[in-house]
Amino acid sequence: MLHTATQEIFNYWNGLRGSRPAPLRSEIDPSALRRFLPHLFIVNSTVSDRPTFALAGTRICELFDRELRGLDYTFMWLGGQDDEPTTILNHVLFYERPALLDIRLSHDEQDYAHDLLLMPIRSQGYQSDRVLGALVPRETPLPFTALPVRGLAFESWGFVKPDGTRPTISADSNVSTAMPITFFRRLVGQKTAQPGR
Repeated sequence: MLHTATQEIFNYWNGLRGSRPAPLRSEIDPSALRRFLPHLFIVNSTVSDRPTFALAGTRICELFDRELRGLDYTFMWLGGQDDEPTTILNHVLFYERPALLDIRLSHDEQDYAHDLLLMPIRSQGYQSDRVLGALVPRETPLPFTALPVRGLAFESWGFVKPDGTRPTISADSNVSTAMPITFFRRLVGQKTAQPGR
């Protein structure tokens, strides 16, 4: 983890789930994450549709100068990059493992590095169907004069281990071939049909 806020958010989620792969949505207490609420979002995922925003914090909405609720998750990514981030989000849901993405926003030839933390959560007890996300600047926040942004630029990512460390996979790696979305949807349908897991 490269930012204290990212580590704190991860620690909260990790402690909440205990020995389970993911916590329930109903267990998340917004007051426990009060300081970070502007940087948090929740994405819903279904077998038939692409992931969409269920809610997004004020800072994230400010970045794009609009309310994100109800919009496709691909909306916040730069054109041509949205397939890889969506596939990573699907990995988070299927494998029920958190992931950390290295994100870059640019303005006036200056880069602003951000952490994008994705953590699986469940609306019921059998399979993660939502992702709790956090978009946190690592050092200097993007100035308001640079808003709205055109989109997030994805650089690298990795699943996060319980101790908060992660291996890195470059954006040049073809992560989308690891598990095509259609295959993911078929497997999710099989997995959710087995409530005894």
